[in-house]
Amino acid sequence: MNNIKEPSSKNKGLGSLFNIKTINISKSFGGTKALDDINLELMAGEIHGLVGQNGAGKSTLGKIIGGYLQSSEGKLILNNKEIEKWSPKTALDNGVAMIHQELALVPLMSVFENIFLGIEENKFGVLEKKNLDFFYQLEEKISFGLNPNDIVGNLRIADQQKVEIMRALARNAKIIIMDEPTSSLTKDEINRLHALMLQLKSSKYLIIYISHFLDAILEVCDKVTILRDGKLIRTSAIKNENKEMLVEAMLGQPATITFPKKEFSSIEDHKTIFEIDKLKTDTGLMNVSLKVNYGEIVGLLGLVGSGRTETLRAIFGADKILHGKMKYLEKNLKIKNPNDAIKKGIVMIPEDRRKLGLVFTQNTKSNISITNLNKISNLEILNGLKEKTLVQKLINQVDIKPNVIDGNISYYSGGNQQKVLFAKWMFNSPNLILLDEPTRGVDVGAKRKIYELIRELASKGIGMILVSSELEEVMGLADRAYLIKNGKTYDEIIPQDSSLDKVLFSLFGAKKNNMNNHAVS
Repeated sequence: MNNIKEPSSKNKGLGSLFNIKTINISKSFGGTKALDDINLELMAGEIHGLVGQNGAGKSTLGKIIGGYLQSSEGKLILNNKEIEKWSPKTALDNGVAMIHQELALVPLMSVFENIFLGIEENKFGVLEKKNLDFFYQLEEKISFGLNPNDIVGNLRIADQQKVEIMRALARNAKIIIMDEPTSSLTKDEINRLHALMLQLKSSKYLIIYISHFLDAILEVCDKVTILRDGKLIRTSAIKNENKEMLVEAMLGQPATITFPKKEFSSIEDHKTIFEIDKLKTDTGLMNVSLKVNYGEIVGLLGLVGSGRTETLRAIFGADKILHGKMKYLEKNLKIKNPNDAIKKGIVMIPEDRRKLGLVFTQNTKSNISITNLNKISNLEILNGLKEKTLVQKLINQVDIKPNVIDGNISYYSGGNQQKVLFAKWMFNSPNLILLDEPTRGVDVGAKRKIYELIRELASKGIGMILVSSELEEVMGLADRAYLIKNGKTYDEIIPQDSSLDKVLFSLFGAKKNNMNNHAVS
């Protein structure tokens, strides 16, 4: 990178230009073929986009190039030499680094320790000053605003993604695979990342950019490769593509993002299922009040840090409430902890499904049924047949792929992992669902299914509170919405009667083009 003195690297002998080819690459997981005969050439000095629905094979291809998976068939060629043995370490030693959608950091270590883990220069176990100097050189260049002493596990997901990016740069990688690097970044942070990617491209780095945010792909990439059901549909120059063409190629049919039809009825006719009044916590909530009726989707609209997620966590018992009242099913409610909330029929789809939502050492069946073992037990003895029957019914209903009860969810696409998370709580038959970024890291096809599922659950009388960084998502799904700023709810709107521009002006004091949140993919 310009103006940055890079650390010593094992990959200098390979030359300054890094190119990679996949020749007839295929990959199977059991009986499921994730990639089928992929031929692709990626060149130094370009940003190459990979797009497709969840399950199309994008991340699988990225992991093969990054050494995290071995192909079942085919060859991988780096700088005209066939790669025979490939692992994350050998890939990194040869200048190939991957930034994962599901982050691979050490939560109890600091930002600084995570960035230089494995390449640190130390004397008698003490990190040398040159490491810290290099950290500040990187930070000055990319302006991520990271504190090297912060513990990674305490950071929000957006900041953890920044740590992953800095790890790759600190290792002098010449090929950087970015798998959904912007899924939790603000618009301003995305712009800075794109500027960095363009700078790296000008220095002849190869960036492989895997993203569901098609506007971002069109904005920054030179070429794009579209995958569908494990097959390569086409590779073309980005100047020859537009958003509609990409979506049509991804889905195999013309498509636009649409929201399920709302069944409008008079709000006065609804019966309240849940209500909070003047909620205050030590996590920043100052005065939050809202109510949810049976079968109603209620949105929370606000900036990152406005108190949206903190409100859901307080309701769910994850954060302590200092002041305020809650009513649920017409009775005063006090929740001690999340387990207490679950027993009462209040569940939460968290933003971070890996850390807070799913058990990745367990299969699909166990992840779904674990929320209500009493449902499949008799005298404390599990009824295996009943469990399989009920779980398979949910897998079919939610459209989880692969359609098997014993699937290894660590290999599932982000969209299918999210569907497992929905099925898990549906198995518990909740009355109130708290939705925190329910389509994070999910493509346009999977989004449709999740939108339909949310509306279907509402039609059965389940109340929901929805938080999303994509304001169009809240406006398209919610029956009502509360505006929240600085830990306080201050207005209530009916989305069908409100314009997005008015909401944006109220929240940000700016027009839509200056909005500080994600573009809609």
